[in-house]
Amino acid sequence: MKPKTLRFPFRWVERKPILSDDVLYVPRHYDQHEAWDKGELEAIFASFSSISIEYCAGNGLWIAQKAQENPSSLWIAVEKRFDRVQRIWAKKHNLSLNNLLVVAGEAEAFTSYYLKPEMIDQIFVNFPDPWPKPKHAKNRLLQKPFVEEMKRVLKPLGEVVLVTDDAVYSQQMIQEMMQEDLWRSSFPTPHYVTDWPSYGTSYFEELWKNQGRVIYYKKFIK
Repeated sequence: MKPKTLRFPFRWVERKPILSDDVLYVPRHYDQHEAWDKGELEAIFASFSSISIEYCAGNGLWIAQKAQENPSSLWIAVEKRFDRVQRIWAKKHNLSLNNLLVVAGEAEAFTSYYLKPEMIDQIFVNFPDPWPKPKHAKNRLLQKPFVEEMKRVLKPLGEVVLVTDDAVYSQQMIQEMMQEDLWRSSFPTPHYVTDWPSYGTSYFEELWKNQGRVIYYKKFIK
């Protein structure tokens, strides 16, 4: 299966949520999420013993490996760029990953409107856009509103893993997570490690390591 076999299912003026071929399309600038019938999606959720999410799934290398290793769990790959969604979808079909659901949409909208409280076992955020310029930092994913949503959907004792190569963003992530007592860091101060051999690999991890960058891994328990 080639990535470009997957075609975007609607024009801008026709945008609406669609679940097709194990891809959930969550349209941008849309205000009727709550009215969409989520029965089919919830049936997928209910058919697995546990659910893990990767936000910023990129080309899908990391999550495809995890889905292969954990066939009894549902793995959800959330990615807003459609060219990357196509590549994840192709991996899903070429590897026959029946436990991989692809979400074509933004992390905040999917989490807020399509996930119920305390239904997720693990959340992974791998190399989110660091928006390095100070004037753009407001666009970063890991800020209080999204942390609140992760708290809402994660089960008690559920895990959040955050990975970045950006030292400034890494510190912001830690500050956001440690602002309240609900989260416990799995790593002692400074609350990260720079080597996690069993974590798995991704396109961006390989890219940045080959360029000599430090990777910051953080893990928090609810």
